[in-house]
Amino acid sequence: MRHLISGALFYIMAAMVFTNCQNDPKNDTSSTPKPIDTIRVQPVSREGAAVYQVTKGTVNWTGKKALGSAHEGVILVETGTLTVNQGQLIDGQLTLNMHSIAVTDIQDAGERRDLESHLKDADFFEVEKHPKAELKFKEVLPSNTPNFNAVLVASLTMKGKTNPVNIPVQLTFDGDKLTAVSPTFSINRTQWGVNFRSSLLNTAKDKLIEDNVLLSVTLEAQKSAQ
Repeated sequence: MRHLISGALFYIMAAMVFTNCQNDPKNDTSSTPKPIDTIRVQPVSREGAAVYQVTKGTVNWTGKKALGSAHEGVILVETGTLTVNQGQLIDGQLTLNMHSIAVTDIQDAGERRDLESHLKDADFFEVEKHPKAELKFKEVLPSNTPNFNAVLVASLTMKGKTNPVNIPVQLTFDGDKLTAVSPTFSINRTQWGVNFRSSLLNTAKDKLIEDNVLLSVTLEAQKSAQ
């Protein structure tokens, strides 16, 4: 395993930006990088490492129109395994069930079903063709930041496209249980071909849906029996 913090990774993390839901999607948020405080540590060996099985996991999402309200929802983690040694998370992978996309902010059942159906069709995630998404991470950068103590250097595969994504998480160990909770972070949906009413299509302002989608992740995992 590579050293956890190489010079190249430092610049990757320095470029990571947490965007506010109110930002105009036409703004280039990468032009205002905010560095993340990380800790230099020695790599942890995989020898003798334990496997933790994810027992519960959700990805919370928020999508917003440029002019108008936002919608919120969840995607369920179907399966996941995490590798832990000496009290440190080393790597892991998660499989997301894209059929589980649900809207949580609409009370009317019919309206909620209509939006969920639209999110699952070809305009958005095309779940019949791409029923799973996969998140893999091979490196974990410990951090001093107050609201998270690690950053997962990961890749997200969705709709047949794979792109890097850095996920801040607060990791907590309690006996054989591991909990991971992330503060809100953002991805640009167009990198995965989700272009409906995006800025890439020169969508009129009153129809525009912001390219940046806000996400947060919550996981619970249990150490597997040896």
